[in-house]
Amino acid sequence: MNEWKEVLCLFSDDVTPEQMCKIRTVYALKWYVEKANLNKWIYYCFSVILCPLVNAVLVVCCEYKLITVLLSSITSMAASMLAITNAKSKWENYRSAAEFLKREYVLFQSGTGVYRDENRSAIYLQTIEDYMQIIHTKWQKIFDKDNLKSKSSLS
Repeated sequence: MNEWKEVLCLFSDDVTPEQMCKIRTVYALKWYVEKANLNKWIYYCFSVILCPLVNAVLVVCCEYKLITVLLSSITSMAASMLAITNAKSKWENYRSAAEFLKREYVLFQSGTGVYRDENRSAIYLQTIEDYMQIIHTKWQKIFDKDNLKSKSSLS
């Protein structure tokens, strides 16, 4: 419910276009950075599990069959989670969206490029909303791919 409080002011009649740009940017940037960091953490956790275990399986495979089976199972599960979550791809998408928002906001604030016009707030909001729609479409494709992978791994 806290998220709603952050954007509720966008629906107020006394918000200026510049304030709206700032509120929308801060909220979206915060969201993209949080999602990027979460997916980065997921990606690194499973990668850190995966890398040493692959080598450990090779080392112990001849001597200890039970340990080999356990390590192989954990390695397989970590690799599957990396593939199913698409964490790296999501991390990259969210991070690039955050960088785009930061860049556009700096250009907007400085009044350079396409933001020299007196309609700069409208141009800015249209630009970032269009970009966020593109990112959402990419995310939806990844999500659809995740669902297909999850369903196929369950069967």
